[in-house]
Amino acid sequence: MEQGQGDVSWSEIATKVKIIGTVVTLLIGAELFYRWITHPDDSFSVYQEIIAWIWFHLHTIIFGADTVTLTTSETGLRTVLDFNYHSNLVGSDIPLLGVTDECVGIHEIAFVSFMIWMTPGISRQLKLRGIAAMSLILSILNIARLLILYPLAVNGCSDSAGQYGCWSPMWNFHQFMQDSGFMLLILIGWTTWYLIVGGPAKTRDIRNISNLITLPKKFKQRQPLPQWSIVVLLAAAVIATSAVYTLGFDSGAEKERLEAEGCEGIVTAICAEEIREWDNISGKAWRTLLVSGVVSTIAITKVEWDSTSDEEE
Repeated sequence: MEQGQGDVSWSEIATKVKIIGTVVTLLIGAELFYRWITHPDDSFSVYQEIIAWIWFHLHTIIFGADTVTLTTSETGLRTVLDFNYHSNLVGSDIPLLGVTDECVGIHEIAFVSFMIWMTPGISRQLKLRGIAAMSLILSILNIARLLILYPLAVNGCSDSAGQYGCWSPMWNFHQFMQDSGFMLLILIGWTTWYLIVGGPAKTRDIRNISNLITLPKKFKQRQPLPQWSIVVLLAAAVIATSAVYTLGFDSGAEKERLEAEGCEGIVTAICAEEIREWDNISGKAWRTLLVSGVVSTIAITKVEWDSTSDEEE
């Protein structure tokens, strides 16, 4: 049977399927790696405290200093906000709101950054600009999301002040944003960026899977090391030293390790908590060492990119 002039050949279909399969596989792989690297509780503890500090101070500016307090979480981080001061909320048992590692927006930023980087036919410079812009936008939207929680709670309790659960609009909005709201923002943001940079015209005729990814062409050591590399190496060394100290010399961590080992084979709530605590401590330390090694490698390695994967802007 002859193939019509406008028909798509089986080889072209196979190529498109291969490209789609590659994208999906890499996205799933990146998601699984992110889940692994952030498995311990409070994986972004410093950033969590920064976000909580920004949220707290913006809240006091907008709604008043007497409407909220910033308190300490069970893990010792100052990441918990208490809204239980407005007359509508007093007695309603509104829960304390903690800034966990899932609330800081890093997951969403990492996901959309990977989506942008995987977009074929777009120059590396445009991708980097897109990643920077989307990171800034998502960070601002995440702070805005946190600020909206208070008025939603107060308005929800306006007709039923002090009743348990009157603040449910706040919680429903929080759950919506966590479950699907941010994903919608990511899709809208990526689509907008894709159209702005002329993505449809640039990716229409992609047939070679090598054009799908901006691939490095050559790796070589930086000679001599620039100042920023030295700063990064020093920072990585400090972080790695902290992780090594935690694993081998910290008395508190050693106590948690011994208690966890003593709980092996024992099924109780106390033992489950002890094992979880040691898993968090050791998990953070090993992941910190891994990240320090990766960052150090980036600092001393110069990458030459394949020019064929970059289109002219």
